[in-house]
Amino acid sequence: EFLRENMGRLFLNLLFIGGPIALLISILFTNLYSSFGDAFDVQDESQALDFFAVIGGSYFMIFLVSWLAGSMVICVSFTYLRLYNEGIAKETAVSDVFRLALKKYGGVLLLGVLIAIMVFFGFMFFFLPGIFLLFVLPLMFATYMFEDIPAPSAIGRTFTLLKGKWWCTFGIGIVGYILAYVIQLVFSVPTMIFYFANIFTLIEETANNPEDPSVVFDMFSNGYMTAAFAISMVGGYLSYSITLIAYGYQYANLVERSEGRGLMNEIADFDK
Repeated sequence: EFLRENMGRLFLNLLFIGGPIALLISILFTNLYSSFGDAFDVQDESQALDFFAVIGGSYFMIFLVSWLAGSMVICVSFTYLRLYNEGIAKETAVSDVFRLALKKYGGVLLLGVLIAIMVFFGFMFFFLPGIFLLFVLPLMFATYMFEDIPAPSAIGRTFTLLKGKWWCTFGIGIVGYILAYVIQLVFSVPTMIFYFANIFTLIEETANNPEDPSVVFDMFSNGYMTAAFAISMVGGYLSYSITLIAYGYQYANLVERSEGRGLMNEIADFDK
């Protein structure tokens, strides 16, 4: 129901934030593919070292920008949901949502690092705990965004809320990510169309010039593919926000079950 009422406005907020970042990541990807094509021109060891330096730098930049962008998607999604719960989301300008999201941005970055460390150690111990934590611990973002507490405190607070509800939250995370994956496929259609539209030309060029496989990478390093990647990235932000909203409502559910805030608020309203 929330998505039906707010999808358009939520998408507008995410597009304002994520659109330029998605374009930047797409340009980095196309430059990376172009670098792979240049690898076939490497003649000596010094050129090889330069090539690996370029590739390593490109991968690092893609990872860094993606991490920063993903953290902003978390902030914007939960900020909008919080404004919705306060009844003022539709009256709040996109720039104001962005300003409010920035206030929590540093804490989300820190919390993301802490969650990544916990998931990493979960994978180190028999692998399955890592998968379990991967779908449960994102609830910590909701706890941090909805409560005025430091990011490290959100960890203990979330563990308290999760008592007896670990598997329920795990299931919600699984469903949320499946839904996000399906939506992501829709936004990946332009990329697939462009790929299949050029695959026959690619086969012909490769057959005519088998000694120059760089043409394979050239297909992924042009303006059309950059635009297709950008559309796919924006779709990724939108689909990820839907998963985050699922965690947001699960947070509210856990708080209500453990503390009964809704009931207490109704009792407090009896005097008004």
